[in-house]
Amino acid sequence: MAVLDEADAVGALYCCVPRRGDEDQTPVDVQERQGRKYAAGIGITVPAHLVFADQRRSVWNPGSVRPGWSALLTAVRSGRVPAVVVIKPAMLVRHRSADAVELLIAAQEHGVELYSMGDALDLSDPEGRETALSQARQHAGKAASLSKTVQKLRRQNADDGRPHGGGRRAYGYGPGMRPLIIDEAETVREMYARYLAGESLRAIAGDLNTRGIPTVTGAKWTTGGVSRILVAPRYAGLRVFQGGVESIDGLRQAVWEPCVDIEDWRRAQAERAARSAATDHRPRADYLLTGLVVCERCRDHMVGSIVGDYRMYACPSKNKPLPDRCNRYIAAKSLEDHVQQAAVDLLENTGTTPAPSDLPVTVRRGPVGTPGHPDRFRTGHGRVETQSANVLEGVITGPEAPAAWQRLPEPRRRALLRYLFASIEIGAKTTSRSVFDTSRIKILPGVPLNERLVEDA
Repeated sequence: MAVLDEADAVGALYCCVPRRGDEDQTPVDVQERQGRKYAAGIGITVPAHLVFADQRRSVWNPGSVRPGWSALLTAVRSGRVPAVVVIKPAMLVRHRSADAVELLIAAQEHGVELYSMGDALDLSDPEGRETALSQARQHAGKAASLSKTVQKLRRQNADDGRPHGGGRRAYGYGPGMRPLIIDEAETVREMYARYLAGESLRAIAGDLNTRGIPTVTGAKWTTGGVSRILVAPRYAGLRVFQGGVESIDGLRQAVWEPCVDIEDWRRAQAERAARSAATDHRPRADYLLTGLVVCERCRDHMVGSIVGDYRMYACPSKNKPLPDRCNRYIAAKSLEDHVQQAAVDLLENTGTTPAPSDLPVTVRRGPVGTPGHPDRFRTGHGRVETQSANVLEGVITGPEAPAAWQRLPEPRRRALLRYLFASIEIGAKTTSRSVFDTSRIKILPGVPLNERLVEDA
């Protein structure tokens, strides 16, 4: 392993979520801490704004959006960094070969030193880089050839009107879009007829639930579920390919039996567009704690909801079938005021804050995951997200914190709350409905304000 000669050199770090099924499932936030500690050991300081991370599994899919990777390449090409540390480069070469080629060539062209950790591939060694580039080019060529073949087959299947493979069966149809399930198909036709007659999505969903008609999973109908039925071209016997239903020969007809005719489907799309245009002027309700509030019973994130003028955070499990159904909710305004006061108290009792360069960029938002139904990937990776490297820049602590907090714009407050607190768990209510019960609120802290990341690693 080479050590950078220049004292206190600044470098970048790239880490991403492992592929599902890999033996090593080290989460992104742990990768960041290990990577910055490794970099410090070879004389490289990695400030927060040069930590680039991709925490979504889709990062391994060809053509997917990879914001962390794109930002890293931009930094390399702009000359902002003399060195880059890559975690597990062999996996990158094997499974994201085109990306590996791009980085290796960019680093060579712009004189950027490469370092690596986590596997046997040593990017600090010129021979290691040559080997990596050769292997990546080979894998990239094979992947491009395979991609063309697969894309040709997918287009042929679409032109022939055959269904997409795999996945949950569509409502109204058996597996593979055959056979047509008569009673469900009748429900689909009813949805279209009532919607085109002027009924709202909420009214349709509510009536279906009152009559005990379940979704394909046995859950209750929601406005979103009804809307998806009305949007999907499959119900008019149309096959979608690359987001559209038209081919060079006209509409792409499917091989399965339609539930409604094409004209009714088109009328439903026009009706949806008209209703959307008529309601776009209405202001949207804002929820300061989105992504932080967790139902203590179900371990699901509670979502912002509004009934009339009453804003709340509600457990999404209310739409699940029994016994998993949960009707837990809490008043949004009261909860937001309570959590903001907790943040102000924390800032008021803190003397100093760390420099932005010391902050972790990847943070854990847990705990999430249904008790008794462990999901290894979700509990290990689904709770990790990236945050702004400048989240604490200009934040005032001490006696002036309460007044300073009131002057902060809402986006800054939201970012600070997501840094200060890992999650906010909501338990069962123990008081009457008219009393705001603070005892059911459990605020889990984030990274302590006086904690330096590298020293903690």
